[in-house]
Amino acid sequence: APAELTLPPLGYDYDALEPHIDEATMRVHHLGHHAGYTAKTNAAMAKLAEADPALAAEGIDSVLTKLDKVPAALRGPLRNAGGGYVNHALFWSIMAPGKGGKPEGAVLTAIESAFGSYDAFKAEFDGLAGGLFGSGWVWLYADKTSGTPVLKVCSTPNQDTPAMEAGKTPILGLDLWEHAFYLRYQNKKASYIEAWWNVVNWEEVARRFAAASA
Repeated sequence: APAELTLPPLGYDYDALEPHIDEATMRVHHLGHHAGYTAKTNAAMAKLAEADPALAAEGIDSVLTKLDKVPAALRGPLRNAGGGYVNHALFWSIMAPGKGGKPEGAVLTAIESAFGSYDAFKAEFDGLAGGLFGSGWVWLYADKTSGTPVLKVCSTPNQDTPAMEAGKTPILGLDLWEHAFYLRYQNKKASYIEAWWNVVNWEEVARRFAAASA
């Protein structure tokens, strides 16, 4: 049977991202939503282990790239809850208190190469985030499908992730489900997007980029 997934720790206190992301939101987001995705993923993976032990043993990250091989009854739960599980694990890690600013080093070079400048990247990312209708995410990801990793941005609906396609590795993601911001920002989504940049942990983004480039 696959190893039970556990709720990953935030790595900081629930109030650590104030005033940009409020403590009440972080508590319900982590202890409510992410914990729910964790439990539902474990339940679906246990059922997958009965139907296809070898596939289940590969773990949720691999299963998300092979949803076509998953029994139809489990495809939705694994796509939604499993996607929610891995997306939130990334989301907590790419935020930290006292961060923000601009990236440096290899990530900045890759951003400038792909988008022309950091400001052009941010404008494109913000545009996708502001224009996303309904629930979903906006991503910066490394695309290795043609060899050398190229940075790209995209939006996905619901809990989908670029990582569902081989060769694509998200290194930065913004949760645009209303539960991620509604307690503080209500309908002012643009204010949430702007505030979020103040807690982006570029060191972690750089670590993920280096791993994706290896």
